[in-house]
Amino acid sequence: MKYTRTILPFALCAVLAACDVSDTTMMNGAVTLKDGMVTLHVHGASDAIISSTGDLQIDDKAVSLTPSQRGLLMLYNHNVQDVHAIGLEMGKTGAQMGAKALKNAMNKKSDAQQDQDADAGAEQLKQLGLKICQDQANIKTVQDQLIAELPAFKPYGDIVSADSVTSCQSDAKN
Repeated sequence: MKYTRTILPFALCAVLAACDVSDTTMMNGAVTLKDGMVTLHVHGASDAIISSTGDLQIDDKAVSLTPSQRGLLMLYNHNVQDVHAIGLEMGKTGAQMGAKALKNAMNKKSDAQQDQDADAGAEQLKQLGLKICQDQANIKTVQDQLIAELPAFKPYGDIVSADSVTSCQSDAKN
């Protein structure tokens, strides 16, 4: 297969998208990450902010936490930051694939060599996609534990659903 025409525009989009990475939105806008702070947005509830140290603010008020709850919130924040980091890595990989495709085309590499390089890049992207799905599953697990242990977290307990994790894993494998 010829991937050159597909990879180059994808890589350019990835590079352009990665230019403003200080603010990341995920889970259909329900989760944002900025300066290490995770903000949860849910219709009908005030925003919740989770710091990297496990502090939780809801409606700009600090929530009293047990050490266990704080640890879970730290894990939640950490997993969201992992998803962000992997997304950046995917952008870099896409950009590298595009640059390699362009170089191969300019050097008149064979179609077989171009396809081999594209397949290698596609496999890297697949593996990174699976890592994102694992982090999403981790977020779901922590989210479920927080619902059980921290009543104030209950309104944010449906941000990551089992269906979204399953869908992510299915999409990443294909």
